[in-house]
Amino acid sequence: MKKFWNLMLVALVVMLGATACTENLDSVDVKDGAGLSFYAEIDMAATRVDITDEDGDKTWETIWEGNESLTLVDGDTNNRYTFANSEAEPNKFTCTDNGVSELLGGKVTVLSESSVDTYTSYVGKKFLAVSATVDNFDNTQKVSLTTNASFLRYTYNGEGAISFTMTTDHQVASQQMPFLDENMAKTSTVTFEGVSGENWVPFVPSWSIDGLTATLSYSIDGVECKQTTISNVKSGKIYNLGTLTEPEPEDLAKIYFVPNVSWKGDGAWFSAHFFNSTDSFADVKLTDADADGIYECSVPANMEKVLFCRMNPAFTEFAWNQEGATDENLHVWNQTADETIGVEPDNYYYILDWAKGIWGNKDGYELPAVNLGVIGFGGNWATDIDMTLEGEYYTLKGKEIYATDSFKIRANDAWDESYGVEGTDENIAIKSDQVYTLVKDGKNMMVPAGVYDLYFNYATKEFKAERVGNLENQETPNLPCAWSLCGTFNNWGDAAMVTTEVKNLFVVKNVTLTAYASFKVRKDKAWTENYGGGIVYMNPNGYIQVYSNGSDISNTAAGKFDIYFDYTSKLLYMVDAGADYTTVSKQTVEGQEPKQEEPEVTANVLYLKPNANWKKDNARFAAYFFGNGDKWVSMVDSDKDGIYEVNIPEGYDYGCNVIFCRMNPNTAANNWNNKWNQTSDLKAPTDGKNLYTVKENTWDKGGGTWSVK
Repeated sequence: MKKFWNLMLVALVVMLGATACTENLDSVDVKDGAGLSFYAEIDMAATRVDITDEDGDKTWETIWEGNESLTLVDGDTNNRYTFANSEAEPNKFTCTDNGVSELLGGKVTVLSESSVDTYTSYVGKKFLAVSATVDNFDNTQKVSLTTNASFLRYTYNGEGAISFTMTTDHQVASQQMPFLDENMAKTSTVTFEGVSGENWVPFVPSWSIDGLTATLSYSIDGVECKQTTISNVKSGKIYNLGTLTEPEPEDLAKIYFVPNVSWKGDGAWFSAHFFNSTDSFADVKLTDADADGIYECSVPANMEKVLFCRMNPAFTEFAWNQEGATDENLHVWNQTADETIGVEPDNYYYILDWAKGIWGNKDGYELPAVNLGVIGFGGNWATDIDMTLEGEYYTLKGKEIYATDSFKIRANDAWDESYGVEGTDENIAIKSDQVYTLVKDGKNMMVPAGVYDLYFNYATKEFKAERVGNLENQETPNLPCAWSLCGTFNNWGDAAMVTTEVKNLFVVKNVTLTAYASFKVRKDKAWTENYGGGIVYMNPNGYIQVYSNGSDISNTAAGKFDIYFDYTSKLLYMVDAGADYTTVSKQTVEGQEPKQEEPEVTANVLYLKPNANWKKDNARFAAYFFGNGDKWVSMVDSDKDGIYEVNIPEGYDYGCNVIFCRMNPNTAANNWNNKWNQTSDLKAPTDGKNLYTVKENTWDKGGGTWSVK
């Protein structure tokens, strides 16, 4: 530890009644060839211990240990001289440079190292930011240095990683980051691993003001243990946190993981990815403490689903694969499907093949009577598409099948039991909507290109491919296709598009849109493939380029429109109903954004108190009301108390559905494209609790509470 401290100044505060270091003032005389010496101390006699102090209220003595240095700057010449101390006399600093005696009698600035602002947030009783200004430097007088340092003082006897997070109530973002990392970058969180015993963490509560309210929390191995508020953060303080302890363990459920031989190969390790419907998630490394081949972990609180991952041993931490990663850079080698978390006694998950498993108990598992799937689409004869049992039939619905596809049905993802049509050719064409009796190890089936619902009765082996639509390259007009228009005009339902005489051009006609409605096109009534702007505010009677997963599109004027989607060129047309879409021009610049009027706050009002995260970057706030048509309303802080108000719009009342949103301040329009963060779907209470407070240290859907304003 001594070598570690010698890199920096030790900044402790003078203890009440402590004995000062013995000084030999004769040794500071200027002598020929001896250079110049003086004594220094850090003046922190008024520094007290805050928060808690199990040992009583104290001050602490500040000393050096030796091999430190101070820089003295000549106020007239700006020349700099380095003074060093020794272990024998740590408070005595000496410089033998030529001309150093010119400092005597002049104005001198004393700095630690090279800059008063240099410090690092490491564990240890050290801090470099000390300074003093002496108008008539007299080396026989002790120099009293000041510091803007403060410390977190704590004791920890465990082995976990300790993280401290501190945020202040100051509006400037940099004021909320009191620590510095090794690269001198500002941060609000510092972490220390493998550091036990008594420790000190230096920090600066503010670079411009003295006295702030701050929220301080500490975590052990990523689990928050305690949070406290410091009502008046100041420089020169020691905030004593006492002994840090892990939170009491929750009685969490456990699950067990049984990999097969294939998953165990190549030194792989295993991880469980937990998640729930509110987008919370946790990644937990599975361990086999008793080396019995069964891995286990506790289920994090509030999780609903899990998938298991086979991990590359070249990496020690969980991470999803990056797009375009090569084989050697893959983090996840294999993974299962999403599974509902098993409940004791059926909380053992057994791997069956590279991507599938089944829940059982510690004595094993039972496979369902049969698991049927269809294989062969797109030339993929390795992976089955599972069928769903509906009454007497296993079904696969809404499947696009191309003229070149051939396929079979097989059981339990294996070739031990497979079914096709009877015949001599390898691939046999069958008719849509006709019932066939399949035979074991029969031939591959082919159908005309189209969208199909497949039905198979496992007991009777009856099979039918029922055609429900044409593929999107169909050139016959007015046939169903996979594409639809959805938006606020139909509560994000699906207005079916149909084919036209142009290949891959689809249309939905006579759509009534109010001004600034929002819409996109999507495939198969799902968001897996969808298209939007590009251009956000679209003018009628024109067309725009659209992009995969693009922004919601808003029409700038109300009307009844025909909307065309060109899948080949990725273009979207919006023309007056019955108009010729080929005559309109391309729109390349944004249309006019809607003007947002600030509401006049009335008695029928909701309030929002954002947390420190939401207040950053001058964000503005809006409320989105839904369930009786959609309505965006801007929020205002009329009395500048940090609480924002919004009128409940006409057609709504207490008990309505609402989402509070943190908005981009550089935009005026309220829409999902301009949203930065949001709460979950909320219901405004009917019991008078009309103030919603966003939970601290959260961003999206992080929870909050309703209370009376």
